Amino acid sequence: MTAIADASQAALTPDRISRLRVPEVDELANPAVRGFFTHQQREEGLTSNWFRALSLNEGDLERLNGYLLPLLGTDGRGGLSAREREVIATVVSGENRCAYCHTNHANKLGQVAGDWSFGQRVAIDHHQVAELTERERALADLAIAVNNNPQSIRDADVHRLRDLGLDDHLILEGISIAAFIGATNRIGIALSVPPNPEYTGVPS
Repeated sequence: MTAIADASQAALTPDRISRLRVPEVDELANPAVRGFFTHQQREEGLTSNWFRALSLNEGDLERLNGYLLPLLGTDGRGGLSAREREVIATVVSGENRCAYCHTNHANKLGQVAGDWSFGQRVAIDHHQVAELTERERALADLAIAVNNNPQSIRDADVHRLRDLGLDDHLILEGISIAAFIGATNRIGIALSVPPNPEYTGVPS
């Protein structure tokens, strides 16, 4: 790597990843939390800033992971597809303008779809993305309603999803993902967690 490239990478690396203290991984006492970061480093070559920021309260992070990670489908469970889950996470994070979550989920959606630009375009405005299926578009619309104005949701919105082949279990799953991602957005915004540099560039 050249000196210019070194300087460029340094400029992308934030000086801090939270408004609060962030413990080093080797300081963590909870074996489940330490194991999570070890696995993430091995599989992804990084530790995510958002999870690092939350590791200050290790027990809370362990309990959160027990709910969040299966909800996003990382345990290989059935239900909504990985692409559908990431569409929901991406549009909600965009609505909330969470820098970390928006960048992270747009990147993951691009990976799942096999098209980096797809994730970026959904992140900007899913209404303009022709490649979305009708089912994905309906889930995105539901997710934005859950996030912005859940009182606006009507029986007709549920019937639309059922007509597109979603049963009640899957509809509840979509609502839960949208609501919980909204909560994670608010944590990231309050702590001012920046995106990992690896999430922000065009893949080579």
